[in-house]
Amino acid sequence: GVHRVQRVPKTESQGRIHTSTATVAVLPEADEVDVELDQNDVRVDVFRSSGPGGQSVNTTDSAVRLT
Repeated sequence: GVHRVQRVPKTESQGRIHTSTATVAVLPEADEVDVELDQNDVRVDVFRSSGPGGQSVNTTDSAVRLT
């Protein structure tokens, strides 16, 4: 379910309440499965990611895709 915490921060001069929420899901434990992969069947792509990051994003190959 959803849990909420309400608080008045020490730095809040007008007494406004800040609300934080967290969703909790309880799932059954997954069964362990043995998987064997041949490295010749896996393709590794390394490329530049998109999104925020400034100039560093344009010069760093920081995204990896395994197919």
